[in-house]
Amino acid sequence: MDQPNTVNSVRLLYFSGTGGTKRIADVFEKELKSRGLDVLIKNLGESLQEQKDTPADQGNRVMDLNILLYPVYAFDAPRPVYEWIESVTGQEAGEKIAVLSVSGGGEMWPNTGCRSDCCKALEDRGFRIVYDRMLCMPTNVLIEYSDHLAMRLINVIPERVSRIVDQLLAGKVHRTRFGKGFVSRRVSELERENAYQFAQRFEIADECTGCGWCELNCPTRNIELPETASKPRFKDRCVICMRCIYGCPAGAIRVRGKFVLKNGYDLDAVEQRMKDVKLEPVEKCCKGLLYKGVKNYLLDKD
Repeated sequence: MDQPNTVNSVRLLYFSGTGGTKRIADVFEKELKSRGLDVLIKNLGESLQEQKDTPADQGNRVMDLNILLYPVYAFDAPRPVYEWIESVTGQEAGEKIAVLSVSGGGEMWPNTGCRSDCCKALEDRGFRIVYDRMLCMPTNVLIEYSDHLAMRLINVIPERVSRIVDQLLAGKVHRTRFGKGFVSRRVSELERENAYQFAQRFEIADECTGCGWCELNCPTRNIELPETASKPRFKDRCVICMRCIYGCPAGAIRVRGKFVLKNGYDLDAVEQRMKDVKLEPVEKCCKGLLYKGVKNYLLDKD
């Protein structure tokens, strides 16, 4: 049931690994400010570089609404999101929150339970969840989307964000009741158990220049480049976000297997390649069961 609503201030919280979720967060910030709202940004995976380049936030003020954005990792929210939830103060507890997950598969099994544990954890901390929904961006592991499909997902962001903001400001309540099944829950558990050490399997190629980009940009500060070493070292806080692999200027961080996309993950490069190119129809971009959730999302059937 929809509720009377007055929103003048919004806290926008997000975690982003390779940049897809940050793009959506940036559009939310622009849209919310265009409505005359007071917006507080909180990056849940702030790197040393981002700490340098962005002003400090305004503390834990009580806000009329929180919007939480995160990419789906192993059918769940990434660990930094749960770390933030565990750190929530009494000042924030009781506030309204919208939970928005971002995936490359859409609202399809096994992604369907990707917000259930996060929402429960928020409710346990006293938040009132008023809205939850899935948004889509190109996946950054295993399956490489065509440039046409990637551009369709990028292009639809402003319309989807505007619609969600309309609904939130109107007091629209939207809750999904998907729970986790055995398979997705077990995958999530395995990811939590093994992600910590994942980066220690990385191979640093001779192309590494010791520039320190990875150390500055790791969202969990899992990488260090000691003064006495010429190559980075990895600690035990990896969340498998892939930022260091795709962002390394020398392409020197590598992992065995087909987990990593052969051509990398660079949405800016996709936009450059597709400038002035007429996009293929959604039905052609999204052939097969694997793309059903994304197809429904783009055709507005989700």
